[in-house]
Amino acid sequence: MNRRLAAPDHSLNAPVRQDSEGEWQDWLVDESESQETSIADREELTGRKALLTGALKSLNERERHILIERRLKDNPTTLEDLSQQYNISRERVRQIEVRAFEKLQKAMKAQIAERRLNAGNRQGALTSEHVAGQHV
Repeated sequence: MNRRLAAPDHSLNAPVRQDSEGEWQDWLVDESESQETSIADREELTGRKALLTGALKSLNERERHILIERRLKDNPTTLEDLSQQYNISRERVRQIEVRAFEKLQKAMKAQIAERRLNAGNRQGALTSEHVAGQHV
């Protein structure tokens, strides 16, 4: 340990060998995800959560509860348990789950379409303002 501390510092820009063009820093690799990728992933996850949260509001309480219990949990609740909780048949619980999932998909698609329309309207307004400014 003392020998290492007493040794002179070495540059990462120093060549690996005297007759080589490669430098020590060429051997260093950052295995972590890039900042751009992690930020993009985080933004996408946030957007998806917002879509899901908004779409879940389109369901009634029973549909929302059944869908969450059956589709959004790591260990889904059984049809039997939900049928006993709501005092309905397992088949009826399954039907509610399917209908709720279809409503959820429809609501999410509508939100996406609305966002695209709003983004297009904002872009169009900016373009028309820019064009109007040139003709004045």
